[in-house]
Amino acid sequence: MRSAGFTLVEMLVVLMIIGLAGGVLALGVQNRLPGLRLDAAVSAMEEELRNRQVEALVSGREMTFSMADLEHIATTTQGRRLRRIAAVDVRIIGADPRMPDVVRFLPGGWSLGGGVSLKDGGREEVVRVDWPLGTVEVERRP
Repeated sequence: MRSAGFTLVEMLVVLMIIGLAGGVLALGVQNRLPGLRLDAAVSAMEEELRNRQVEALVSGREMTFSMADLEHIATTTQGRRLRRIAAVDVRIIGADPRMPDVVRFLPGGWSLGGGVSLKDGGREEVVRVDWPLGTVEVERRP
């Protein structure tokens, strides 16, 4: 007489199939991770630079973005944005020869121009700040 249920062999086969499927899925996600990290950093950088421009416009004070901002990350919304940016390689391209590693927004939201290069996993994106209006946009590459 046979009782209802699964045999040990059947259970082991199912567990082995689940393990193999999980391993294949993990490899697929791992290969895509650098691209996702770069996309998140580019989006965060655009948002951060636009926020600095708005703050310069509203406050009437000069606002800057430099590598020092990535070294002192707080636990605020801005801190979460900066952590996404700091997760990739960052190079700041300032347009002011006196401050080559700084993107500056002058009072009124104007800018001398510049940009930020973000690199991860062999891919590179550049977020540009146009002169003189300070328009922030991602430089699209073919």
